[in-house]
Amino acid sequence: MIRFEFWPALLLVPVLAVIAHLLRPSRGSRRSQTYTGPFDVQQGTSESAGVPPGLLLWSGLVLMSVALARPQSGFERLPDAGEGVDIIITLDVSTSMLEQDYSPSRLQAARDAALRFVEGRPTDRIGLVVYAAEPLALCPPTLDHATLERFISKASLGNLKDGTAIGAGLAVAARGLDYSQTARRVIILLSDGMENAGIVNPIDVARAIRTLHGDSLRVYTVAIGTEGSEYGVDVATLSQIAELTGGRLFDAGSPQELSSVYSAIDSLEASTLPPEGLFVYKDHYFWFLIIGLALVLGGGALQWGAMKVAGD
Repeated sequence: MIRFEFWPALLLVPVLAVIAHLLRPSRGSRRSQTYTGPFDVQQGTSESAGVPPGLLLWSGLVLMSVALARPQSGFERLPDAGEGVDIIITLDVSTSMLEQDYSPSRLQAARDAALRFVEGRPTDRIGLVVYAAEPLALCPPTLDHATLERFISKASLGNLKDGTAIGAGLAVAARGLDYSQTARRVIILLSDGMENAGIVNPIDVARAIRTLHGDSLRVYTVAIGTEGSEYGVDVATLSQIAELTGGRLFDAGSPQELSSVYSAIDSLEASTLPPEGLFVYKDHYFWFLIIGLALVLGGGALQWGAMKVAGD
């Protein structure tokens, strides 16, 4: 990647070109034997010298203008361990997620919304945990979002025993952030059912997260399902989890509301890194400056020589 740190300096180039054109004598004008300044490109013995001294001067000034603009080349680097926000999406993949009150299904709507969320945070490490009657960590927090997106797209009940173990899913997600060095960590917990499996109480897990991580780890809970569904959502538990961990409960009654949930979380936990990525830049102004200065000095010396010859 090439850039100019102080690009307005490049505006000097056309200005210098205009000044050089204005100072250039007309072809029919009588050549003077007196010294008219360092920028007279037709002066003295320039024809015999082959290269007009004024041309060297103007070229040098152009190169020095480029040097002033600070040309730089850069390469993208990965965020350091302590930079950005580490996030784990914790997705319910129990049988109830196959309900079609969301189009085409709750699970597909949840996957689509998660994929859009991941796409909008290219510089944050994001992981994935799925759970039914038991949890499964599919992907640790990573910057390899292409791999993460494949896991999200294929997330399903699979070999997991059917049921809803919210506490176990939350515990595995929190454990996945144990080695995170970032100042901000987030768990997004999606559920469409009641706790009916597992031996870990989700409220106890939330209290443990608060004790161990304090304000550095927040849990945002998302209740999925429409009114009248045969599967009830334990909104009270999800709300308490969010309250205990400094997060927030979102009630998503439609695919559109589910997408807006991720947008809201994106705003609440804005990335600390630029979306275009992190770059390391190296300056290249030095040789532009040295060559430009040499041309100016060389052109000035030739002009001085021409003036001496004209004086003799």
